[in-house]
Parts: sequence; structure tokens; C-alpha cells
Amino acid sequence: MSNRKKSTNSQSASANKSERILAAAYQLFMEHGDVDISIQEIAERAGIAKGTVYLYFQDKEELKNSLITQKSREFFQAAVDALHATDIVGLEEQMIFVINYIINLLTQNPMALRLIAKNLSFGLFNQKLQDYISDDSSDVMQAMLLAAGQNGVQLRSPQVLLFMIIELTSSTCFSCILESRPLPIQDYKPYLFETIRNMIRAATIYPKTA
Repeated sequence: MSNRKKSTNSQSASANKSERILAAAYQLFMEHGDVDISIQEIAERAGIAKGTVYLYFQDKEELKNSLITQKSREFFQAAVDALHATDIVGLEEQMIFVINYIINLLTQNPMALRLIAKNLSFGLFNQKLQDYISDDSSDVMQAMLLAAGQNGVQLRSPQVLLFMIIELTSSTCFSCILESRPLPIQDYKPYLFETIRNMIRAATIYPKTA
């Protein structure tokens, strides 16, 4: 077997173990909530030795952050994929669709929402996820830029706009979903969506008139 093939197989095995650890941790969090689940329990669920977990994650906090990043990215990807299956046009409408889709996913999965909210304060924007979302090549950013281009819209600092929209959504929706405070999420959505529309309009560069 060539060195290149050995290296590829080794990387594949490493990624597989990492995924098994994350999957095991997620299963335990969903079953028991955000209690003090131990590395030993995660290792047993993943079918590996406890020491193996530390080859991939420095400690439980790093494991949690990686898990939250992974699940959050999955939420965004699912929303973008769903958007591509529609015929919705217009930057504002497409952005509202994506945000609404993610809110609905989290509403249907309150245990995942509690995990994200408790461990990341304002939730979806830890550093790894921020880097992903803000990257010009990410599916989320590309979807927004494509919608803007199709509608002849030029945005001022699109990365900042996307950051603000997601931070606003994550920081205000958690309590609405989990505690109906200050409003149940369905009652809160119109306020959120109108604010997002205003943010997009404020970030739009309009042609100068003579």
C-alpha cells in the first residue's frame, strides 16, 4: 500500500472516530439534557476507550463547542438546501425564509436549543461558526450574495449584516421558544422579521440620484 493511500485511510479512520464521539455526545445530551455527562459515558456510548476521546478533543468544553458548531452548521445547511428547493425571489424574502426555517427546526428540537443556548450564551455564533458563516465561500453567505445579485442589490459589508441578523435571531428567540418570553415564538416572529427587513434595507447601497 502506498504512503498516500495509508495517509488517506488514516485520515478517514480519524474522522470516523471523531464523528462517532460527536454522535455519542449528542445522543446523550438529547436523552438526558445538559447534565454533567462525563467523558467516560461519551466514550462508552461511542464504543471507544476514554483516552481516545482526548486524542480528538482537549476536554469536554471543546467537545461541546465542536458539537454545537456541527449541529448549528447542519441547521444552516438544511435551511439553505430548503431555500434552493423553492422559487422564492427577493433578498428579504429569501433571508426571512432561511431564518424562519432555522427557528422552526429549533422549535421542534428544544433539547438541542437548550444545549446551544446554555453553552454559547447568545448561541449560534461561537468563533468556529462565525468563521464559517462569514466566509465568502460558505453556502449561507453565497445564498445571500446570490439573492442580492439576482435582484440588483448591492450590500454594504454583507458579512457584518449576516452576523447582525443571526446574532439578533439567536439572542432573542431562545427565550421565546423555551419560555414564551416576552412572547411565544409565533407571536414574536413578525417583530423579528420586520427588524430583519429594516436591517437589510439599511445595508443596501442605493444608486445616487442626480
